[in-house]
Amino acid sequence: MATGQPKLKLGKGTAFVKTHLKQLRQHDDTWEVDFRALPRAMGEETTHYLGLVVALSQGNPLVCLSLDYTPTVNDLADLLAGAMRRPITDSPHRPRQLLLRENPRWEELFAHLKQLDIEVSIQNELPRLEDVYEAFLLQMRRARSDPLILYTPQPLEIGMAFPAIAQWVRSFGRIEIGSQKKHGFIVRALNDTGSVFEDDKSVRLAEAMAALEEGLAKWFQERKIEVI
Repeated sequence: MATGQPKLKLGKGTAFVKTHLKQLRQHDDTWEVDFRALPRAMGEETTHYLGLVVALSQGNPLVCLSLDYTPTVNDLADLLAGAMRRPITDSPHRPRQLLLRENPRWEELFAHLKQLDIEVSIQNELPRLEDVYEAFLLQMRRARSDPLILYTPQPLEIGMAFPAIAQWVRSFGRIEIGSQKKHGFIVRALNDTGSVFEDDKSVRLAEAMAALEEGLAKWFQERKIEVI
């Protein structure tokens, strides 16, 4: 368990009551689960997070949870309990498997999931969840007066300074750069499967571009793709 984090609370007074969840029928399905940071609106100082559970069979969202603080293991427990007990697009049930990104904060919950006969698998990418997350962001952009700027594959004059970004938009996908006013910038690299990199901590545009360059360079390196 990650140090400095709230301890897991289960049972009476919480949403995650194992005796109740154990009574639910178990379906042979797999869910993708994650919390994603949301772009901050103008004048907003707090980063909000969107918790999602998405069923792989049809890519349907089962539950969502909005938070105005960094998610804890208790929030993950609440998110999963809601997906099992009150799914938006299905009947109440337990899944056979959960797919999550690696996060030390979640580990305390894994033994309890095992007791519910739910397997946990750590994944680098959650493509169905990314689709739902991107659809949610699209609705946010449509409601904004200052929408994100989408950059599609075009010849880049900045190719010398940002070779990884240039190679990405030439051959692999697109990038997005959004202004968060007082709170800086958010940048993303996306392809047909969703977002592969995101940074929302940069105060200046140059910092955001540098973070995007570094993130994409690492993406290429992990896949042994030469940046030219």
